[in-house]
Amino acid sequence: MKPLSAVLALSLALAAGTAAAAPVSLSFSNDNILSDGNDVAAFDDSFGFQLSGATLLSGVITTHTPEASGPWVNITAAFLKSVVGGQTFQLTETDAVNWDADEFGVETWTFNPQWLAAGSWELHVVGEGFGVKAPEGYTAELNGRSNDLPEPAALALVAVALAGLSLSRRRAS
Repeated sequence: MKPLSAVLALSLALAAGTAAAAPVSLSFSNDNILSDGNDVAAFDDSFGFQLSGATLLSGVITTHTPEASGPWVNITAAFLKSVVGGQTFQLTETDAVNWDADEFGVETWTFNPQWLAAGSWELHVVGEGFGVKAPEGYTAELNGRSNDLPEPAALALVAVALAGLSLSRRRAS
């Protein structure tokens, strides 16, 4: 019985740590960027999402194409914006293409881990597409962990776990 109560107390302590870190995984894409051959296909996409608690979020946006050459998608800006407060966080272009030199290829934009407040948020992706053979696009993946469990509740779980460990040690001696 004594080992069982120690295991239960340890399980509660571990649950307190993991309960405060709920995983967050969001995915957005636009796979229908196609130029008519005369003008570029401009896009200004906005994707809304909710965060139920403070969330440590990071992510990546990558362009893609079904064609062997390409993609011909130039993202010119990407950012996260709070709907209520208007706070904005920019994504950074980490793999760039020199469009002025008529190059093409995969672009990658990254969002380094940042704590975002609970509430409504939008991911904005702005750019232009040059491909005329097939629709091209991009995919955005945002991942992180949130603090869905209020701090006092997490502390209460730790307190219960420590009390359980204390009782199991007392009974053992």
